[in-house]
Amino acid sequence: MAKFALNPGFRLIKILDIGYTTFIYFMLAIIIASVMDILYGTYDENVEKQKSVTRKTLDLVGIIWLNGVIIYLIRNIAGLIPSPFNGLYGFQHSRLKELDSAYVFSFVLIYNQSNLVKRMELLFQAIKAFIFKYYY
Repeated sequence: MAKFALNPGFRLIKILDIGYTTFIYFMLAIIIASVMDILYGTYDENVEKQKSVTRKTLDLVGIIWLNGVIIYLIRNIAGLIPSPFNGLYGFQHSRLKELDSAYVFSFVLIYNQSNLVKRMELLFQAIKAFIFKYYY
């Protein structure tokens, strides 16, 4: 608490850098999610309904695996993006904890892939129907 009272400039710069880092993660996630939707192609529910649950699961596991690799790469690359706040009031951008978490990037990346979200919904419905087929 005393450190904040003695150096409010440092805390302000840190808060501004957290916002900057969040914005960078957010924009990268939107761009990558858009590219991934283009790569996956248009989602066709009729084609997906004809696939077996195993095939749907393997497709989804592959997409999630690719997302995991992308999240790992971006988390490591994001620390290399220079910050305009680095060096102000003794602040070091490279020591910011938010650079290591990438929670914003992960959430925005997965949530904005319409193809992935639709696949997850359809798989969830298929598994739910299979598990609870005697209760409907």
